[in-house]
Amino acid sequence: MYNFDLRTPDSAYDFLLTFFNMSGQEYIEELIINSDNEFEKFWNRNAARVNDISVDNIRVWGFHVLGSLDECREIRSQGLRNLQKVLSGDTLLSRMLKSNGVFFDVKRHLLFYKGKEYNVDYDWYRHNNYSMPPEKYLKPIAHRIYYDYCVNGFMMNDDIFSYGTNIHERPEFMMKLSSAFPELKKMEDDWAKRSKSYKVNFYATIDQIHRFNFDLNETQEELTDSEINQIKRWMVSRAIDRANSDLFSEVFLYIKDEIDIPPNQITSCDEI
Repeated sequence: MYNFDLRTPDSAYDFLLTFFNMSGQEYIEELIINSDNEFEKFWNRNAARVNDISVDNIRVWGFHVLGSLDECREIRSQGLRNLQKVLSGDTLLSRMLKSNGVFFDVKRHLLFYKGKEYNVDYDWYRHNNYSMPPEKYLKPIAHRIYYDYCVNGFMMNDDIFSYGTNIHERPEFMMKLSSAFPELKKMEDDWAKRSKSYKVNFYATIDQIHRFNFDLNETQEELTDSEINQIKRWMVSRAIDRANSDLFSEVFLYIKDEIDIPPNQITSCDEI
């Protein structure tokens, strides 16, 4: 099994040595001396070494950041689930929302707040523009539930506290709800005050990950040889940059919409 891991420069370096079956000295000679420290030259010289490696034997490592009220017990037992499932199920978030008058009927594309019904059908909002609240704030909610609802995380992010939306304190989704209904800001602040911040480390397999993550077009067909080659090339390029400490911006990890990350693929929940 090959572990594609950008979480640290050392783990990226270890991936490269294992993937190409090289010693450290051989890798340095190939990259620096024989390839002039240029990725294209290195790849062209060494791509044949990884032709026979099946992507089924590659684990992609990442982490999810959250503010937890239960020390990640729910995640440890149920795994990481997409937003639709979290809102529809009996979860910490859905119970908190209901206790503050918020209920979602995900199948019917409806939000209820204090008994009043609101449309959150994203397809409808895409073709209708509103500049007045609450409609102008309902479109981002609809977008998050019906378009951007997959499990996601980071393959790499060395400074999660500067990410910008305080994902380490409370669910980012609460921020969108508070924009639509300002009375809910108290709920958002209460969650942030009572939570502990965690980094949930997990791995995903290639077939669990959105293809656009590797700059490929989304398709339901099996991966072609060309697409498999592109995935490997994508990984090696970023692993080299990370190992050289030349990868500065965060790298995201997007799981396919319908896929959960089960508990057995979560290796740790580390308080930060």
